[in-house]
Amino acid sequence: MITLTAFGDEISPDSEIQMDTLASEGIYYIDLRGVGGKNVLQLNDEEVAEVKKRLDARGFRISSIASPIGIIPITDDFTPQLNDMRRAIYLAKYFGTPYIRIRSFIIPQGENPLKYRDEVLRRIKDLTHIAEHESVILLLENDTTMYGDTGERTLDILQCINSTNLRFAFDPVNFLRSSVLPMTHAYPLVEPYISYIHLKDAQIDTGKVVPPGKGDAEIVKLLTSLKEKRYSGFISIEPKGMPGIADRDFFLVAAKALKTLLNKIGLKWDKNNPDLDTFSNFSTSSAIKPKQASFPPACPQVISPETVDSWIPLTPLEKMAQTDYDVLVIGSGAGGGAALWRLCDQWRNKGKRVGMIEAGDLLLPTHVENLGLFSRERALQYISSITRPLGKRLPEFSGAKQVFGLGGRTIQWAGACPRIPSYLISQWPIPIKEMKIYYKIAELVMNVNKSFSKSSLPTRIILNRLWANGFFNATSIPFAVDITPTKYGAIHSNVVFSSILFLAEALNYRPFDLAVNARAVQLLIEKGKTAGVKVVSPDLKSYWIKAKTIVLSASTFETPRLLLHSGISGPAIGHFLIDHSALAANPIINRKLLLEDLGRIGILIPNTKDNPYQIEFGMLEKPLQDELEMIFHGYGNVEPRFENRIFLDPYERDKYGVPKIQVHFNFSNRDRVVIQQLAAGMERVLTSLGIIDGQPKIYLRAPGDDNHESGTCRMGNDPYNSAVNKFGQIHGISGLYVADNSILPTLGANPTLTTVALAIRTADYIIHQNK
Repeated sequence: MITLTAFGDEISPDSEIQMDTLASEGIYYIDLRGVGGKNVLQLNDEEVAEVKKRLDARGFRISSIASPIGIIPITDDFTPQLNDMRRAIYLAKYFGTPYIRIRSFIIPQGENPLKYRDEVLRRIKDLTHIAEHESVILLLENDTTMYGDTGERTLDILQCINSTNLRFAFDPVNFLRSSVLPMTHAYPLVEPYISYIHLKDAQIDTGKVVPPGKGDAEIVKLLTSLKEKRYSGFISIEPKGMPGIADRDFFLVAAKALKTLLNKIGLKWDKNNPDLDTFSNFSTSSAIKPKQASFPPACPQVISPETVDSWIPLTPLEKMAQTDYDVLVIGSGAGGGAALWRLCDQWRNKGKRVGMIEAGDLLLPTHVENLGLFSRERALQYISSITRPLGKRLPEFSGAKQVFGLGGRTIQWAGACPRIPSYLISQWPIPIKEMKIYYKIAELVMNVNKSFSKSSLPTRIILNRLWANGFFNATSIPFAVDITPTKYGAIHSNVVFSSILFLAEALNYRPFDLAVNARAVQLLIEKGKTAGVKVVSPDLKSYWIKAKTIVLSASTFETPRLLLHSGISGPAIGHFLIDHSALAANPIINRKLLLEDLGRIGILIPNTKDNPYQIEFGMLEKPLQDELEMIFHGYGNVEPRFENRIFLDPYERDKYGVPKIQVHFNFSNRDRVVIQQLAAGMERVLTSLGIIDGQPKIYLRAPGDDNHESGTCRMGNDPYNSAVNKFGQIHGISGLYVADNSILPTLGANPTLTTVALAIRTADYIIHQNK
């Protein structure tokens, strides 16, 4: 049975005239493209509601959302199209249709389309991935000037994507306009993928649009083939194919001509109002929150002697696999440690079961600088020995590296803790006032202060010089360093902060289970709710650990890797990878120009809206020497873009069977402008200091070298361009949260303090949800 539909905006911009005309021809479906001279995606929610109200009142339904997705030059930015996709999906579900029309991007005139093949396929694959996640069907329409203008290139797209959520809307006239005989040269190639017919006719010599059967688009052959194939679906009438050019009279002629052909060929078509339940499973409905699973209350556990065989109590994986956890934290770095600390602090006597697993081993019980056995040189050697470089595998992110071990990178980080500036946080889904509260909590527990470097005389001298030269916001770097004197029986031996301190504090509040060398390889999700995680030990034994809430704190690399390998492939997961554009120099201080004892210099020029970069420089306390090398770094804002992403390598797996990661990353034109601004700013600072010999060379560090990578599970309200909501919860999955650098939507400062603040906030939300 054929169902007729039509582009109503080619009848009239007035929806009532559209419906009057369609009803007179027994047609009760509309391809929704334009209303009142506006594309459907441009309608606001009130206008959309009014359109639906009018349609419902007269028994009309929408057959497809005719979106403008893919009708842009392939050289244009793709990110706005993702916003269009989000809106199109919303409208498809609101109007109760599974279909969204797209096209295959405009190719620059005169250029070989194959030059842009990979980019076309990448974009359509990303759109299809979103469609699969949202259970909608993309209808790819062939069109002139697009990559998919011939049968061969259209087939290329459909075969390469190979998804049931990407189907084909066959348009014979558009093939004709591309000098392709539609039934002779195109239809035999694409026939297996056709789910929709887009029908008009035209003369090949003049290009004039004519009623169906009166031109050269082989319409009779098409309809005959559809009968032979027992096609059942939509045939859409687009009488002239000119959006916004309404001609009611021509539409009536075209509709009557098509129906005459259908009757002549013997193709039945539905002449009645659509059944009100058609596509009802695609329509929107009130979200029903799944019932919380019932778990028996936990009792505080006594630490058995066999678990106290190291500097922190450990729990065997065998035992953890026998426990039902209220919360399980995966990863022990800054975010994971903060979340665990907050949960244990707030659940001291609540009988909750809390656990943590760490993929690495026990490395150090504190920050490397807190150990007297390490000189700075030996500390650097140790850090190098525990760091895993990734650059050889990731040519576009060649500075990347990882640290696997309890405490993660915090056992060797620099300790700088500036806040991300408010102008960037204002773009987040969290109120700035609320963020300031959690910043204060994080700064308090991490002992963040400016006094550590501000107290040295050279710091004050340098600040005065910077202020005199126009750097009025220059200040001392806030460091996570405990400068409280050891007295009255209180010992403050862990000077530089690490996540180990979070775990130590948590143990003071209540017991928790901890397993190291425990590699999470797969998350278990049942009916949209977290159920547990598969963990593998170094001897490759597998364990399922049950948990009704999981906090992923595995890192910007490992968290999306685990999600993607577990089949949790939200539209933004792995995408929007950001990192600072990191510049550095190695200026030499002329001690003759700065005779004072150096102490620990630490200067910060914060990121601002006018100067979207941050400059940090300093000097560790050193013996008096004539010349000393300064640590001088700059960090520029990098634009969050969908194209920059982490994805699973289809060719390489680790020993646990999990695909390794690959990275696509490059700087945008805007990023390069910021890099130029940053370099100029660093040069001005160096000139202002008045203590530097010569003009040191400023160089660009490799992407990933600054350890600030973020964004691959970014936070936001929109599930189509963010992975987690404002509380860190993965969109659409109850009980699954992220608390590491990957949730940061933007970077304007060193990320650790912000990650800790957000992790504490996420823990508070989990506590509130589990009262």
